[in-house]
Amino acid sequence: MRDEIRRVALFTSGVVELTRNRAEAIVRDLIKSGDLPGGQAAQAVRDLMERSKQNRDEILNLIRSEIRNQTESLGLASKRDIERLERRVARLEYRPVAPTTAKKTHKKTRKKTPKKTNKKTAKKTTERPDGEG
Repeated sequence: MRDEIRRVALFTSGVVELTRNRAEAIVRDLIKSGDLPGGQAAQAVRDLMERSKQNRDEILNLIRSEIRNQTESLGLASKRDIERLERRVARLEYRPVAPTTAKKTHKKTRKKTPKKTNKKTAKKTTERPDGEG
């Protein structure tokens, strides 16, 4: 009798979630067919619901494990790897720029020569003592 319930639970909960209404319908069918006494209906529904949840959890764990194995075998970065790299990049972007210790190359410049002025100076006139010029 319990084996029948477990078999039904395994069958129905492997792929889809078993709702309470569906579990109650299964138990009613088992009672009608004589496979389950009427006094055990409430417990049978609870058992079906619990087994359904366990089966879903097992399937999800199996799927997650297989996905993890496949991504590792392909060499894909995990979400955790990407988040770690994003944090590192953010730290590097906001790090103050440290002074460099490399030698600075100086450009060779020409010696500065004083600029020639274009000012014209007034021509000195010297007067001759004789009054000419």
